[in-house]
Amino acid sequence: MELIIELAEVSDVEELIGLYVSIYGKDYPLELGTNAIAMKKAIEKRDEFLWLVMRDTEKGVTAGSIIFELDYNFKIGKVMGAVVGNPYQGQKVATRLIKEGVSRVFDEERGANRRIHSLYATARTIGLSSQFMLINSGFSPLGIFPNARKIKTYESLTLLGMFAPGVLDRRAPLGQISKRIEPILKICNHAIGRDDSISPQVIECPGESPVEGSEEDEFEFIFAPTFVEKRFAEKFAEDRESIFYPFHTPNLIISSVQTDMEVYASFNKKDHYCVIITANQSIKNLSGKFKKLIFSMKELGIYYVETLVRMDYFETICFLLDNRFLPSAVYPAMREEDGMMHDYILLTRTMVPLDFSDATIHPDFNPYVYEYVKQWLHLNLSIVEGIES
Repeated sequence: MELIIELAEVSDVEELIGLYVSIYGKDYPLELGTNAIAMKKAIEKRDEFLWLVMRDTEKGVTAGSIIFELDYNFKIGKVMGAVVGNPYQGQKVATRLIKEGVSRVFDEERGANRRIHSLYATARTIGLSSQFMLINSGFSPLGIFPNARKIKTYESLTLLGMFAPGVLDRRAPLGQISKRIEPILKICNHAIGRDDSISPQVIECPGESPVEGSEEDEFEFIFAPTFVEKRFAEKFAEDRESIFYPFHTPNLIISSVQTDMEVYASFNKKDHYCVIITANQSIKNLSGKFKKLIFSMKELGIYYVETLVRMDYFETICFLLDNRFLPSAVYPAMREEDGMMHDYILLTRTMVPLDFSDATIHPDFNPYVYEYVKQWLHLNLSIVEGIES
């Protein structure tokens, strides 16, 4: 038996769908594995996707598959869709595919403007196999997405990252950070082997000042992917540098009735999952209105919200923390600006009860889980703190 790695071809799509369904079942959440049209487009877009397959040349079948989605603008890549057929499991097929893909992505010679600085992946917590596979392939644990995806129940995901040589040496210094995000930054630094690389001043957030009468605002939701994408392109045509949320395209506008503020988001109705990408004004302008906004989002069917914030945006982070977002993950050296690599923090808010009872989590993620649960308990059950049993 000879197993060789090649680029996927459009002619492989039907066999690949059968492979994904046979291993993951019909509830597999990714289009690239279930949607033939989307799969063909991805395979054809060689400048955006590196789709590798492992072929058994003797039997003429596909033994495994993996996808690298690449954004050369932000110099970041996403690893997804790792699958291995039952007859080939235990033969390190996935590990070989990842190693080959990482080598091609990081070693490619297309000029400095084409280089990928980092790769990330998310792993489900219904089992340990995908988490072990990525960690054993050199990915570092960066955090968690609690209650992020609704499949059969609300499921948490883990976040992992890998960095090209020298990238972590160029991390931008931090002046000050909130005391509430210091623990997760330390956990991340330890996970990537950089315990002493970032030593910012740690201070308390000042606390949000109430804005009298502002809760009276109402919000309208415009879920129209094509319209939203066009409006987004028009609004930010001259300001692309401030927009940063790789691999997410807005399909939802949340509009304030009383003001001209518009929040652009990516909403997955099936998962009840929403990503806040950007707004036409500072998010801090929603001071005093955020509680009403979150209530309106929940009425629409949004039960999980996340956003990425550059680690040195102290006031924005404090505003979100004051509005019940929690630090869930750190992505170090995520974006290059002015020659420096800036860290980003993932802030999340779940509107359904936190439940890790069905999650199977690799021990390397335990520090993130413990810190998140600690802050969640303090935020939601602080009334019982100090009560003696």
